[in-house]
Amino acid sequence: MHPEQLKFEIYEEELLNPLHGHELSDVEMFVSSLLLGASREHPVGIKAIILGVNASKGYELSERKVKDIIRSLRKGHAFPIIASRKPPAGYWWCGSVEEMQEFIESFRSQALDELHTISQIVKHNFPALAGQLSLEDYTR
Repeated sequence: MHPEQLKFEIYEEELLNPLHGHELSDVEMFVSSLLLGASREHPVGIKAIILGVNASKGYELSERKVKDIIRSLRKGHAFPIIASRKPPAGYWWCGSVEEMQEFIESFRSQALDELHTISQIVKHNFPALAGQLSLEDYTR
């Protein structure tokens, strides 16, 4: 099956038979359909999503709300919506194995970096915040 056709089939299947009975909200449906026409070469940026929702639905979203909608489409509906922060930045439905592999590596790297960051914060600060005594407290 051609990747272009696959994304439309995934979208239509979710409309007809939502994963776990979790239907798309009106704004999720709008954003996911807006992204169907996007690609790596022509992604849809957050500002364009905000403008599209405002023009179509009559209300303005924040950047945070757009990111929450994208997260919901990925996590709650398993839509293969991927993104790039490099120009041209924005979101689109995954169109190839290569795009998915690049996205996996990017997402994985970001998650590992965040886990390392929290590890460092906890290791260096939690004992003192929790009131734990250190060896230095006994050697003074």
